[in-house]
Amino acid sequence: MTLMALYSAGAAAYQYAYPSPYGYYAPRGYYPAYAPPPYPYYRYPARRPPVQTSQPGQAPAIETGSGRAATAPVPESPQPEPGSQAETRDYGSGLNAEKRAFIETLLPYIEDENRRLAKLRAQLAAVTGGLENDTAAGAEDQKLLARLARKYRVEGDPVKDAGARAELMRKIDIIPASLALAQAANESAWGESRFAREANNLFGIWTYDESRGLKPLRREEGKNHLVRIFDDFGESVRYYMYTLNSHPAYGELREIRWQLRQADSDIDGYRLAAGLEKYSAKGKAYIELIQGLIKQYEWALLDSGNQRA
Repeated sequence: MTLMALYSAGAAAYQYAYPSPYGYYAPRGYYPAYAPPPYPYYRYPARRPPVQTSQPGQAPAIETGSGRAATAPVPESPQPEPGSQAETRDYGSGLNAEKRAFIETLLPYIEDENRRLAKLRAQLAAVTGGLENDTAAGAEDQKLLARLARKYRVEGDPVKDAGARAELMRKIDIIPASLALAQAANESAWGESRFAREANNLFGIWTYDESRGLKPLRREEGKNHLVRIFDDFGESVRYYMYTLNSHPAYGELREIRWQLRQADSDIDGYRLAAGLEKYSAKGKAYIELIQGLIKQYEWALLDSGNQRA
């Protein structure tokens, strides 16, 4: 169960203070992972059908990321060419065929989005570096800084405010593959949950937008939350990374990442997981769960050398 369950359990007992772009409010101190972005994020072409649904007569898939045995298979991935890098790549130890297929399907999306973030970060670094050296920013660079400040919830004018520029550099950065894989595996039951198969939702993200939501089968009476529908796994990954990079709840995660940058170290998913306490109602137990998955499958190997991203 993810942190979103906090909203449905005892919300009336809190002081409501956190607005979202859709106009609903969450309790003070509670940060919903499902708040929609205030600015459109980049979309890649879909690599798979928009929505995967069960066939008539097929037993339904698991609805939540509980890790129970599934009744439906993971969608098949294209088979790599013999001798190719994809065929020989090490995805970790102790993986059965289904888990390996899940990783082979998901990892390209994670790497695509991290490449995009790395490119954007390099562009941002060039612009902010010029400003730090008293080089005036052109009109297009000023528009870029203003747009990114709105999108990533940064206060102040980054053209004039060095602190706002530094905050942007902390927020626009990669999310290590080990962390994204561990959270996706946990939240989606390795891609076999109903939410993953019918909504392409890998990270337990909710919404109140009926045009973008799937009703949970076991939703409590009187509740109106929905599971957000994504066009494909790539959109789910992008939204997840945007959330970790922009939301106030994950400032600690971003600070850990910044310290790793300053030390010229790999962006280590195991260490970044320490900033996920508010992602789940389980709190610190959730951190231990995610770190346990990274350690169990040796996914730290996927983060090696990414300090240059």
